[in-house]
Parts: sequence; C-alpha cells; structure tokens
Amino acid sequence: MGVIISLPVSILLLWLVLKPKKNDPFPKGGLARLVIAGLLCTFVAGILSQVFSLILVAIRIGPANLTEVINKLRSDMAGATELMQSLSPKGRSPLWTLFTTLITAGLLEELCKYFACRVAIRKEGMLRTWMDSVICFTVVGLVFQILENFLYGGQYGVITAIFRNLAPGHFIFGVMMGWYFGKYLITGEKKYRFQSILWPAVIHTLYDTALKLMPAGESVEENSSDTIFIILGLLAFVAAFVMTIVVIVKLVRWRKKGTLDVPVSTVPTAPAP
Repeated sequence: MGVIISLPVSILLLWLVLKPKKNDPFPKGGLARLVIAGLLCTFVAGILSQVFSLILVAIRIGPANLTEVINKLRSDMAGATELMQSLSPKGRSPLWTLFTTLITAGLLEELCKYFACRVAIRKEGMLRTWMDSVICFTVVGLVFQILENFLYGGQYGVITAIFRNLAPGHFIFGVMMGWYFGKYLITGEKKYRFQSILWPAVIHTLYDTALKLMPAGESVEENSSDTIFIILGLLAFVAAFVMTIVVIVKLVRWRKKGTLDVPVSTVPTAPAP
C-alpha cells in the first residue's frame, strides 16, 4: 500500500516540471538520458551509502571490536548486524547523526544527482535556457525520488509514504540545484556552481537529521529530550512542506512570466571584471 501511495505526487510534479517543454522539447533521446541518469545515480548512491554506513559503524564500535565483527560476518550476517548494534554506544547523538547523515545521504546523494545530470546534459541542445537547467536537474531528482519512494514506501509503510509525498525533498533540491547551476552558466561565477551542491546538501542533511532523531513510537519517554527531538522533527517536516508549496508557486510563475527564459551557454561566459 505504501508503494502505491508514494507515486502520485512525484508523477504530478514531474508533469508540472516538464510542462514548459511541451512547445520546446528536448532533443531526441534527451528526456530518456535524464531518466536513465536519475535511475543510475539512485543505485550508485544506494551502494555507496551502504559502504559508508559500514565504515562509520566500524569507526563507531572501535578498532578493538572490529575483528570480532569481521569474523562474525563470515558465518552469520544477521548475527554480525546485531553484534554491531550491541557494541555501538547507546542513546542518540545529534552530532554523530548529523555527521553520518551528511556522509551517507545529504552530500552523497546530492553529488550523485549533480554529476549524473551533468553527464546527461552534455548532449547538444539539452540546455538552451536557465529554465532548462532547472527542469533537467529536477527531473533527475524526481526520478531519484520515485525509485527511492518504492523502497521507503514498501519498507516503512503508509505513514512514511504520506510524509515523503507531502514533503518531496528531492523535488525541492532539484529545483534549487538547477537554479544555481543555471545562474553559473549565465554569469560564469563559480560560486554559483558550488552553491548548486552546497545548499541542497545542507538542507537535505538538516532535514534528514531532524527526522532521524525523532524517537520511534514505542521508545518515547515522557519528560525527556525525546520531546525536543519530536518538536524539531515536526518543525522540519512543516518547513519542508512550506518549501514545497513555495517552489511549486515559483515554477508556475517562472513559466508564465518567462522569468528564466534566459539563453545560456554550456560553456559559461567569464564574469565581468
């Protein structure tokens, strides 16, 4: 059921994003390139996330226990997982959660999407305007989101799927990334290229961290720090929902007013002295 719920919003957003291309289509095979880029970067990010997670767990449990875990892995994978969990320090550590989320999700996923899209848009005619930059990066982000939602919707159920649809993070990050990269192509200022990765990665990391720190229903304790984490998580969700509405309104206005119909070059011009 969660998988079924996870699709409609992403598909609707994909339709909204691609609407400006109705009268100005991508070159032949252009949209397919973006879809393939989104699919591939999702798998790459997933594999790398697992690798980095194992490395971080190894750091967390300490070198003295690492040999024991490795020996356990050879004979009993499930037992090794339980052993790593038992050896890890108990309780929530906001700083550690922030760091691990940055490495395994925020920065990793945004870099994967960024470079995947950069490869996809190398085809001549993919980027004609600033709006095309927004569209391309957002399409890659939405394909990433659709595939990821299959995992989260099926693994964690209906409630998680509903939350992820009301606050579609990869949609927000894609629009943001495309806006800054388009600005870079127009101005030639490298700070905008850097910001096209920086801000999506920062917001992604902070949002995921706030949600991860929220306690599970059965582990909530009264009169504890759990209340603070619950409030922070809910505030993060509300902020993401508001950002979604704002971004959708922006996209509609940009399309109607032609605000981003500014020609760009795949080779950015040098900034004025």
